[in-house]
Amino acid sequence: MKTRFGRAALTGLLAFAVLTLAASAITASAQQPAASPPQQARIYMMRGLFGIFSLGIDSLAGKLREQGYDPQIYGWDQWGQIASEILANDRTGDTGHIILIGHSLGSDSTIQVASAVRQANIPIDLIVTFDITQPLRVPSNVLRFANFFQHNGFGQEAVPGYGFTGELVNIDLTADTSIGHGNIDEVPRLQQAVIDKVLEITVQQTKRPPARAKRRPVS
Repeated sequence: MKTRFGRAALTGLLAFAVLTLAASAITASAQQPAASPPQQARIYMMRGLFGIFSLGIDSLAGKLREQGYDPQIYGWDQWGQIASEILANDRTGDTGHIILIGHSLGSDSTIQVASAVRQANIPIDLIVTFDITQPLRVPSNVLRFANFFQHNGFGQEAVPGYGFTGELVNIDLTADTSIGHGNIDEVPRLQQAVIDKVLEITVQQTKRPPARAKRRPVS
């Protein structure tokens, strides 16, 4: 499903909240420490060029750690290392949630990770991107994809790739002049929307997809 929202940032955020299905309950959870550790989840976060400009990736990782997660931060060019780890974990029977978050070139790299593990029939539960720099095609093994972007000379919309049937939302923040390519990943309300979605998937969601070994190969 491809959705493009209106020019106002608020419209995009409301649309993303609708996709969470339980936004109010999730936000309440986010304001309090979790009663128990979240379900097993591997969160990989990728910085942009040179690895020094994506300060929001670091602050968002800190907020996720406060919720009991253990996000790992990488450079945009380390996507192969992430893919190798996911493949190795899968071979040991690890079927926990996999979440990828990136900014700028790090956003582009989330697609490379997902594509690299697609043939192993490994689903990616959630990808969140901040200002992808190319009109990327989302692979069929991605279940949910949210792209915060602006028409600012860098940001692009994501499009569904062949066989993609998951949730895809492009949230256009062009009208918000306080946001630019360099700080789009630092905006508190966007970070909270990401945390809410992670909580929904890993804590609120009671059912996981069938075991990967039993799933049909992705097309």
